[in-house]
Amino acid sequence: MAEVVWPQNLISHIIDHMLEMPDPECRQILDKVTRLEAFPEMYPVRTSGPFRGHRWFIAGPWVVYYRVVEDKVYMRALWPARFP
Repeated sequence: MAEVVWPQNLISHIIDHMLEMPDPECRQILDKVTRLEAFPEMYPVRTSGPFRGHRWFIAGPWVVYYRVVEDKVYMRALWPARFP
């Protein structure tokens, strides 16, 4: 099982957004992150752009970026999938 590591600055950012997010969006993000503990490499690697080399997944209107190093999953960013 992999350990999911959330950096402090991302935690505060996510908490701020999750207070405004509908409950199903929060649940989608947390459910997919929980699956990463068992299957850390299940999502694709981004090959270009600012998060090149990071794995990513879509959760509602959010793109979540992370990296896998040995038996740890480092959460890196929560990004809007589309801009208004």
